[in-house]
This record gives sequence, structure tokens and C-alpha cells, in this order.
Amino acid sequence: MKAVYKLLIFMALSLTLLVISIITNINNNNRYKQDIIINYPEQSYFNKGFYINNLINDEHYKALMENNLFNSIEKSISKTPGIEKAEVYKLYNGDIIIDLYDRKPLAFMNKNSKFFIDEESNLIKDDSLKLDLPIISPNTNEQDIKEIVKIILEMNKDNYLTEQVNRFWIEEGQVFTNLKSFDFDIKIGNSNNIREKIKKLKAYCAYYNKESENLNFNQIDLTYNNQLVAIKN
Repeated sequence: MKAVYKLLIFMALSLTLLVISIITNINNNNRYKQDIIINYPEQSYFNKGFYINNLINDEHYKALMENNLFNSIEKSISKTPGIEKAEVYKLYNGDIIIDLYDRKPLAFMNKNSKFFIDEESNLIKDDSLKLDLPIISPNTNEQDIKEIVKIILEMNKDNYLTEQVNRFWIEEGQVFTNLKSFDFDIKIGNSNNIREKIKKLKAYCAYYNKESENLNFNQIDLTYNNQLVAIKN
């Protein structure tokens, strides 16, 4: 009887060890068979899927993921043109999540260019991106581009101006723009007091729509405090 009892205990222990071993193997297998889920932004501007998929399938990045070195992966992905940042993390089931955030293009560098300026004044190339954006003259220097970006960001807060702004250029260090529905140029100067300048511009556009037959000005100047100057050349 004692022998039978010992045999039952031995079998129970063996079965327990076997179950533990199987569970361990399953967990180990799951760890290496983890899914990688890429979440692209709802409004994605740049075609980067091919690049990202090739990157995460590289043996180097597979090793980084297996060792949970997510910061290194985030830094590498964030260098991809058109991506502002990436967030990489692991779920409780072992799946790897990659959240991508796009840079937002604000303007073309010129009419036929595939180069775009984003909200941080970065220059991004994309051959397939088709958007209705204002054009910045190609000879514009870096500092003037930063000023224009500040102006565009404020103008884009107004739905009407977002659709109307056509082009930006520089004359004698001053920023100029024009609108699609009007035949006059607009001297903005720089981004200082840009909200007040936008108010004056919208007020003049409304006035022009009512009195266009009596107006023949081809430039308005928004650089003066508390007033707008219309110029006829």
C-alpha cells in the first residue's frame, strides 16, 4: 500500500513538473512570436509604411525589441522623413505597439517641388504627397522661412484664410503674401503682432468684397499699428 501511495505521489509530482515545463515553453514561444502592431495617425500625410516595415523586420531591430530597448527604436523611427515622433511599448500579452505621429506639411518650397515645409520649419521630400498648400519662393532663406511658418500657423487657425492663402515671398527683408480670390498683394512684414494683422486683413477683405468696383489698390500694408495702408502703384 505504501508503495502504491509513493508511486501516486511520484506521478503527481512528475505531472506537475510536466505542466510547468509546458507552460514555460509556451510563454517562451509566445515571447518570440509576439505581434508588432503599427498605429498610423488618423490623418497621415506621408507614405512611410514600406520604410517602417523594412526597418522593424531588420535583425538589429528585432534584437532591440526582444531586449525591450524601445527608446533606441523610437529614436531610429523618428528619423524617418515625415515622422514627428514614435512611441514604442509592450502589452501584457507580449505584443509590441508602435504609435506613429506625422509631421504636418504647411507649404511647398515652390510650385513644382516635392519638398515641403512642416510646422518646425523642417524640409521634407515626398514624391507622392498631393495637398493644396501655399507656396514659398525657393530663394527664401532659413530665417525668413521660420517667420513665414509662424505666420502660416496663425493664419491656419482661420478656416477662410487657410483656403485663401496662395503664396509667400520676401522683398527687402519683408514678408509678402497674396490670396486666391483677390488681386492685391499683402505686406505682412514679419510675425510680430500677427493676430492683429490678420484681423485687419479680414476686415479689408470684407470691405473689398462690397466696394471692389471703387477700389483699385494693388497692395495693402499691414505693418502699421492700428491702421491698414492701401497702396496704388
